[in-house]
Amino acid sequence: MKYKKTMRVGIVVSILAVGFLGMNLLGSADKKSNKRETKPDIRTVTVSDIETKDITLQINGNGIIESKRSLSIVSEVNGKVVFAKNDLKSGTFVRKGETIVKVDSREISNELMSLRSDLMNAVASILPEYKIEEDKAYEKWFNYFQNLDINREIDELPEIVDAQEKIKVSSRNIFTKYFAVKNKEIKLAKYSIEAPFDGFIKSTGILENSFVSVGVPLFSFDDLNNLEIAVPLLVRDFNQVNFNKTPKVKIFSDFTDDVLIGKILRRDNILERNSQSLNVYVTFTNSKLKSHFLPGNYVNVEIDGKILSNVSSIPRNLVDNDDYVYVKEDGKLNRTHVDILSVQKDQAIITAEFADGSELVTTILQKPVVGMAIQTLEEKELNEKLEEEQSDSTNNNIESNVESIALSN
Repeated sequence: MKYKKTMRVGIVVSILAVGFLGMNLLGSADKKSNKRETKPDIRTVTVSDIETKDITLQINGNGIIESKRSLSIVSEVNGKVVFAKNDLKSGTFVRKGETIVKVDSREISNELMSLRSDLMNAVASILPEYKIEEDKAYEKWFNYFQNLDINREIDELPEIVDAQEKIKVSSRNIFTKYFAVKNKEIKLAKYSIEAPFDGFIKSTGILENSFVSVGVPLFSFDDLNNLEIAVPLLVRDFNQVNFNKTPKVKIFSDFTDDVLIGKILRRDNILERNSQSLNVYVTFTNSKLKSHFLPGNYVNVEIDGKILSNVSSIPRNLVDNDDYVYVKEDGKLNRTHVDILSVQKDQAIITAEFADGSELVTTILQKPVVGMAIQTLEEKELNEKLEEEQSDSTNNNIESNVESIALSN
């Protein structure tokens, strides 16, 4: 009986000892956990590398397309219209060299034929004398006479080599008759108007068989291949264009994905008082006559500006009102002053002296404090993983110690 009683007391004492040790271990673990909870809060942020490179500035603008060549045609002759392309209605397209208007020229054509005939008679009158007196002069004027034709434009007169020849030519009024023919040929050319380039007609319209007189406006004619855009730029943007080279320009519309390429060949040198801007003139060709790039369209342009060396491009909203940006240095928040050289849409082109290993903080922080601890999301996940592994290791040690004590007893 006494033995059994002793065994019971020993078991109770062992159980109490194991419980006491377990409580102590758990109590120490709680203290450590409490200590971890009192660690300062580490803000999680996103960061990006700060890349330094050469950047070509892009200057954005817009303007209305206009024809580089626009002609206003007036009648230089009197007469009845015998042909009018599509009755000269606005919007009529005409190819280069195509006839647009013809005025009845029969009367002046007959006058020209008569004058050419008079010239031929005058040249023929000197041939007999030259045939007797000088073979060389005869051959020259005979060849010229053979080339004369009342149905086509006359050639220039042969070169006069001496005074004797000049006297003979003048005495036959050959000079007078020659220039009378040339003037009539010029006048006849005005009875027919041809397109000097591809373009569109603007006019209220002229019907065939109607009468026109000298000085009456006929139509205006716009070149659709060679176009121009007057782009107003603020002085700041104007100074960012390198005019020492021919700046390249991209031209695009809000209504199509097509992009045309142009260049700046000239610019204004006087500041527009109201808008405080200067115009640059972008020239380009629309050889395929794309509808979104015809005269009258409002388009956007992107001009290649100066090249800035060793600069960085960052989001504009990361620069505060005092021209500072926040950076991550050795796990802490710091800020660095930057010089803004240009603003490109939502990007700021900056130059600054960043410490080695600095990363740009791209998170917009509420009440940032320089020197506070910060971490990236990757660093946070890694720290949480390490803490979890450490906690598992601690729990495993507690369980192992409890088991060891239990076994030993």
